Amino acid sequence: MDGYDYLAGFLLFFLFFIYIVWFGFTVKEENQKEKGDNIKLNPYDNIPIHRKLIDKKNPKVGLFDLGNHVLIAGFILVVIFISLNVE
Repeated sequence: MDGYDYLAGFLLFFLFFIYIVWFGFTVKEENQKEKGDNIKLNPYDNIPIHRKLIDKKNPKVGLFDLGNHVLIAGFILVVIFISLNVE
């Protein structure tokens, strides 16, 4: 097994993970639609955009507290870097 096999394995696992998350979300949305349409106003809709991107419910969380998101973005950048530099 060489570097391309590992890279392909990581990419396939990552795509499979994204698919599973998407599938779970769609199942959850379908279940909520079946329960009925209750229109509720979200109090967090009137906050600035930068708070929506980080964490709209907890004002104490900053940009550096996004550990999982930073790890995923770093993993993607490492995969791109490795794929560009493999001979």
